[in-house]
Amino acid sequence: MSGAESDTFNLADSASHLLHRAEQLASDRFTLLVGKDVTLRQFAVLAAIAQAPGVSQAELVRITGVDRSTIAGIVLRLQKHGWVERADAPTDKRANAVTLTSEGEVVLRAATKHAKAADAAILDALPRTKGKALIAILKKLTKHAEELAGKAEKQAKRQAKRDRVGAANQKDSKRRARK
Repeated sequence: MSGAESDTFNLADSASHLLHRAEQLASDRFTLLVGKDVTLRQFAVLAAIAQAPGVSQAELVRITGVDRSTIAGIVLRLQKHGWVERADAPTDKRANAVTLTSEGEVVLRAATKHAKAADAAILDALPRTKGKALIAILKKLTKHAEELAGKAEKQAKRQAKRDRVGAANQKDSKRRARK
């Protein structure tokens, strides 16, 4: 094999590309069954809120894996549809507690049967044991991603604290130098 061949990137063997394509399949199948009223991401957010009523938007990021700015937009759209309500969280006035409205519950119930059918259609493409193995692998990857995100968050908090302490020390040094 020549050096040029070893440097090529084969999409057919790329885990990240194949996962993206599988996600496209899931999204397309969901849209085919549900229609364009609810996206797969919106469904995931509605389902997460139903599982944890009063959940904060920050917690929705962790539960769904959707980034913070995208969650904010999704929750805003869901609120405009009348499917969710936001209120100040009882324990943290800076956070929003998100709950489903009765209309949101109806939308979620209707979409749930289609989401299950979309999952079944995807898994039906595999032998039963392979489908179970795929779910187990995806759960493991999700757990790993959550652990990495938790470590990154802790690291960011430590760095922010170091930055604050460093800035305070720098102010003290300047104050002492002026004396």
